[in-house]
Amino acid sequence: MSQRKAKTRHPLKLTMVEDDRTFEASVSRMSGAHRLAFDTEAASFHRYFDRVFLIQISSDSESWVIDPLRLSDLTPVGGILADSNVEIVFHDADFDLRNLDRDYGFRVRNMFDTRIAAQLAGEPNVGLGSLLEKFFGVKLDKKFQRADWSMRPLSRSMVSYAVSDTEYLLRLRDRLAELLEKAGRLSWAAGEFKRLEAVEWEPPNTDAPAFLRIKGAKTLERESLGILKALYDWRDCVARSRDRPPFRIMGDQMLLAVAKRAPKNAAHLREADIPKKIASRYGKELISAVKVGLENGSTVWPAVARAPKPKNTAAFDRRVSRLKALRDERARKLELPAGVLCPNGTLQAIARSAPSDISGLKQVSELRTWQRKAIGDKELLSAVRGSS
Repeated sequence: MSQRKAKTRHPLKLTMVEDDRTFEASVSRMSGAHRLAFDTEAASFHRYFDRVFLIQISSDSESWVIDPLRLSDLTPVGGILADSNVEIVFHDADFDLRNLDRDYGFRVRNMFDTRIAAQLAGEPNVGLGSLLEKFFGVKLDKKFQRADWSMRPLSRSMVSYAVSDTEYLLRLRDRLAELLEKAGRLSWAAGEFKRLEAVEWEPPNTDAPAFLRIKGAKTLERESLGILKALYDWRDCVARSRDRPPFRIMGDQMLLAVAKRAPKNAAHLREADIPKKIASRYGKELISAVKVGLENGSTVWPAVARAPKPKNTAAFDRRVSRLKALRDERARKLELPAGVLCPNGTLQAIARSAPSDISGLKQVSELRTWQRKAIGDKELLSAVRGSS
């Protein structure tokens, strides 16, 4: 989460869970709760091999900070998350859900996401800090936003900072649920929460070489692409060996600059506008990687597969335009950001499908039921047809 640490006294009893005995006793108390606030901390900014390094949980009366590095088995936590009788409250759950699935195979079966709730309630600022300050006068700061949660021992300040993510979350959930109920949008939120239950970790896409995802890579000539691939492989090897994220070894745009220049020596490397510190530390290795890229030969230089972009017809563009006008008008009446009510991608999916009736409209997988009801089936179909 983006904002944390309350500058006020923590309202709940705090238990630090760093051994199996304390964990067992804590799980026993958690299991008696009908709802729990939940958050995790990872360290992708500091580690090549990321994982969940901290888990924060709060009930209405107690908070727990769990150190998974010191526990033998976290399975009981997974059991609680999967219990449909226990509501699990997150703020911006997507990242946490993917990490929990990746590391432990944990899935949540009854959740409430305060960020989504705030969006659907029409809140102008949906960051946790903004919401807590508005509703409870609790001010959070960003002191440990980029902290290395893999380090041990954790300082008292880091623990306090981390637990502030969950200790007010249940109260925030109640306030937002009240707003949604008054606006008749609680069912909208419930549908979004249900969709979140299907979120799972996905391994990196291996259909295309990873180095081609660097911004600007696909504009390079084949020779430069071969160099970029060699540089990318070198950086990944260094990052892996040091357990550091690749961008902290050398940024993507620096790799691109070297690939374009193809320096043969230190003097040429300086012309690529590489910072002196990096050139001094990795100069020889970079020049060596350039040589490897060149020596691979044109027969093995990677070819860039560019999928043809679908050509939009004038009729499609007109449908999108009409759908946007309808969506924007409804959003103004509902006092919601247009993108929250219905993203442009969903409107494009409707326009591309061009349904002729409600049955066809329901087949557009990107379109939620609540969005159809909020905008109107007949109105959507009229916009597709171009009739008033």
